[in-house]
Amino acid sequence: MIMQRKPFKKSHRARNIVIAVLVVILVVFTIFAIVGHNQQSAHKNEQGKSTVTSKTKHAKSKITQSKSSSSTTSASESTSVAEAPVTASSAVSSAISIVTNDATQTPITDNTTVESSASTPSSHTNSEATSSSQIQQPDSSSSSASPASFGNWSASTYNAVAIGTVTYDEVRATYGNPTYLTASDQVYAIWQSTSGAKVSIVFTPTGDANNLKLVASSKSQSGLQ
Repeated sequence: MIMQRKPFKKSHRARNIVIAVLVVILVVFTIFAIVGHNQQSAHKNEQGKSTVTSKTKHAKSKITQSKSSSSTTSASESTSVAEAPVTASSAVSSAISIVTNDATQTPITDNTTVESSASTPSSHTNSEATSSSQIQQPDSSSSSASPASFGNWSASTYNAVAIGTVTYDEVRATYGNPTYLTASDQVYAIWQSTSGAKVSIVFTPTGDANNLKLVASSKSQSGLQ
């Protein structure tokens, strides 16, 4: 007996169509989800790069501004000065020993304006009576902004100090005794204000035993305007 194949039921056909449609919808949804995720990731990466670039530019701008500001309130200069010969070592030692007690150890009072004219503080005349153990440091409670000048020092008077020719005695006579001073084979003198502005000058012994001088070989300043 030959068996005949039963015709395909309509209910089965409808079910298969529904399943196929669902599969297509699921595939399309998955594709859209993946594409959307990739787009969001790309967008976030672009935003991150933009933020990093902006921060980098801002940081560089701050550094540039800081350098510019620093260059307007400090300066330094040096020159070569022929040192005294060995035969003048005794004269060098004598000249240096004479100035070792000149430091006042007392910061100089700040001037309120560039135009104000202040004489050398009286504390400079009593430098020998001040102990090195009583060095006064700049008052941290002072204004953070450096003054335009202090004592007889200002940007213009600092520029007038001709290194290579001016001597320690000439600088001392014009600007008073230094606030701090150390000496070895050279003399290192610092004139400092109560707010921290300062002028530093290095004096090198030069000449022979009969005509020995302490000549400025370098200078620097910070805080003068």
